[in-house]
Amino acid sequence: MPGFLIGNGHSQISLPEVCPLNVLTDTYRYSNKQNEIFALKSTLNKFLDDKCFAETATLFIVLEGYLLNKKILFAEYDVQNIKDLVERMYTGIGENFFSRFRGCFSGALYDKKENKWVVFTNQIGNAPVFYLKNNGNFVAGSQVTYILEWCKEKKIQLSFNESCAYQLLSYGFVASDETYAHEIKRLHGGDYLVLKDKVLTIKTYHRFERNTARLDSMSEAQIIDEIDKTFRNAVNLEWAKDDEYGYRHLADLSGGLDSRMNLWIAHEEKKRKVTIITYCRIGYLDEIIAKQISLFWQDEFIFKSLDDASFMYDIDENTALLGGLSLYSAITGGKRLLESLNLSEYGIEHTGLVGDIALGSFYRNPRDGEKRRPTGMYSERLKENLPNYIKELYANYSDYEIFLMYTNGFHGACNSQLIRRHYTEVGSPFLNVEFMQLCFDIPINLRIRHNIYKKWIITKYPEAAKFKWEKTCGLITESNSRRYFRRYTKAVIRRIRKAFFKESCRADGMNPIGFWISHNDDLRNFLDSYEKNGYLYLPSTASDQLITDMKELYKTGNASEKAMVLTVLSAARLYW
Repeated sequence: MPGFLIGNGHSQISLPEVCPLNVLTDTYRYSNKQNEIFALKSTLNKFLDDKCFAETATLFIVLEGYLLNKKILFAEYDVQNIKDLVERMYTGIGENFFSRFRGCFSGALYDKKENKWVVFTNQIGNAPVFYLKNNGNFVAGSQVTYILEWCKEKKIQLSFNESCAYQLLSYGFVASDETYAHEIKRLHGGDYLVLKDKVLTIKTYHRFERNTARLDSMSEAQIIDEIDKTFRNAVNLEWAKDDEYGYRHLADLSGGLDSRMNLWIAHEEKKRKVTIITYCRIGYLDEIIAKQISLFWQDEFIFKSLDDASFMYDIDENTALLGGLSLYSAITGGKRLLESLNLSEYGIEHTGLVGDIALGSFYRNPRDGEKRRPTGMYSERLKENLPNYIKELYANYSDYEIFLMYTNGFHGACNSQLIRRHYTEVGSPFLNVEFMQLCFDIPINLRIRHNIYKKWIITKYPEAAKFKWEKTCGLITESNSRRYFRRYTKAVIRRIRKAFFKESCRADGMNPIGFWISHNDDLRNFLDSYEKNGYLYLPSTASDQLITDMKELYKTGNASEKAMVLTVLSAARLYW
């Protein structure tokens, strides 16, 4: 994603961008007797009044992204612009002033008097910040590629972090705050760093914690009312940001419940025209259901077929945008669809990210014990090769489900925003801090299997419940017995096809990558060739065990496991 690069010393680099015509650039330099600093801006040409790249008498301020509560803070602090707001909040609250911000934001502040950097990301961490401090050098920025360009300029040698390779080969993303280079770290959501007197300190200003006691006195109906009130507020805040700038509305829509409810409530709250984007294989439920809902609201509908599997060729492009930190193919056709549109008139890309696991649950059964709890991994074939500190990463969190949200939700699902934000800003009301906290506070036994999620929709939005749910291929109002019968019937048909027609790869999903690979010789040959030649890019310090594991996983693994191997190879090419 476009953004910023700041650091100590001097730099002449230009920040690399995918869409240079869509960004605004600027440079800042400052020096005193104690220090010399620089800052480079390459910001997306949107929501400019929410951003800052400016100097005051005592501060230099960088702010990226957008603030959903900007108007509230402007009124409270009696200011008219972001620069004055940050200055007053920093003076009044202190170095963690941004804890009161809401939205998708990141930034940095340099205090000239104290010779101090404060660098921060938002509570979710979906506006990422990467940083490096090594032998007196310090730099922080919005993209891994920014840091890598700076390292090349300074001739800094990076060392291979094999742990990240095994994390990607297991989770499908990097679960920790590491990158493939030991020297480059990612700032955790809810954390900020302070660099003063050459000492770098990581501090925490926000963590989600479970507090079910606050809902103890509420009935299920009252909890549904609270869900509705809090979610409607989150939707209003997000869509109002488009209205503030006069942007047109853009929304993802699938056959799931998450994007549906974001769109549905946005329409109920205010008369709107929305451009809907959907991408999946032709004729799949995501296309059918999204078309039906778009027609219901009389919205413009744009569909991209994924049957050509063209996105599977974008290995290096996607890996560079993602910093190699998540599966390159996970965004499927999203990037190609976005780059085909003229997005200059649109504001936030409204999504339903993490709604399924926020108001639903990672657990399938409330009685699941420690041995049955989900690992959060796409593949468990190489999990024993993960270092112990990764296997025990959950111990850093107060609750196992919260650990899964920070890793699978924020580092996994939300990582696609690193690609999306090269084209436009992205949002999801399910990522609203107050709504997310409410979800954690609702007892798991109410959220399991989407129980309260479905009851909320049926109770408050019965018209929305009349459209099928892609997850079950049926209505959310149908009985459990009918749903189980349909699932059983599909499983039997699948076994018959495999037994008599040798269909080893399913073609009945939204993105049946395995089917496409097995039936597309050009694609399969391209991927095989990339894998064969890709090991040349691994640094010499890569262990023989890692190389052996990757070759075996690619040879015998499913489509996702093959894509994991290709992502690691592409990341090695990016970093080295």
